[in-house]
Amino acid sequence: MTELTVTPFKIIICLVIAFATTFIVRFMVGKKRDLWFARSRSNFLLTMRGALGDYLALGYPKTWTGALILLLLLAILSLEIYLVLRFI
Repeated sequence: MTELTVTPFKIIICLVIAFATTFIVRFMVGKKRDLWFARSRSNFLLTMRGALGDYLALGYPKTWTGALILLLLLAILSLEIYLVLRFI
């Protein structure tokens, strides 16, 4: 049985890695984001995003390609979190 220990240091590492992975995927998707994803705009004060949040937010998938990208991103993030919790 594997021991997955969670410490504040590991949580910070997971957040940094997840942020970097999301940034890389968003950079790779580039201008095709509008073809594959639909962005929702919220004008409510508590849910508004800043410039960086608007750039990183992919939106929700509106095509099969968008759904595949989303599933791959979730799989990569899950694997990264598992590896950090298991080996660091």
